[in-house]
Amino acid sequence: QREMVAELGERAEAVRNGNVDPSEDNMLKITNDGRKLALDQRLIDPLLPDEAGSKVNASVEEVFRLWQEFASTKGTQLVFCDLSTPKAEKKIKCMTDGVAAVQAEAFSVYADVRDKLIGHGVPPGEIAFIHDADNEKKKAELFAKVRSGKVRILLGSTQKMGAGTNVQTLLAAEHHLDVPWRPSDVGRILRTFKIKKNVEVTDNGKIII
Repeated sequence: QREMVAELGERAEAVRNGNVDPSEDNMLKITNDGRKLALDQRLIDPLLPDEAGSKVNASVEEVFRLWQEFASTKGTQLVFCDLSTPKAEKKIKCMTDGVAAVQAEAFSVYADVRDKLIGHGVPPGEIAFIHDADNEKKKAELFAKVRSGKVRILLGSTQKMGAGTNVQTLLAAEHHLDVPWRPSDVGRILRTFKIKKNVEVTDNGKIII
């Protein structure tokens, strides 16, 4: 991972010196790759190993801890992630020299977080992706489940889980796995759930009430 970070620096230097065509590489691309690398190196290359100390793995542990802590009140959590969207996990089998090989599709943070939480003991039915609610009726049904505590962990992007996401009833924590481009997109739980007190905001994008 250090080598990839160093490569980002080299790319930035080349852009600053005008040694690269902006259509091939630019600071926006470099910044986006840096954000991906900070979240999980498998967003750069899905064949790279799952690092135990990655931000994704740290977030899974924190979400699970809070899921246990707020079990008696069915406290719910919102998990925001913009860099990776849920995709069907498909694997393509091919033949190489008569041996079956497996080629994985693009890595999905959403699927990784969900699978690890289930592995920790969270019931699958208590985890949902906002992307699965692809119409207003499904959204209303999903939001009702979150408000009742039937769904306790809701993952989504800033765009899909922003304004109009009425799920504050049992909301206990909000997590931003990556930093949104607009500061106004951080802290939804603070803006919409003001009846609560003792709000804790930490520097890793986690907000706990």
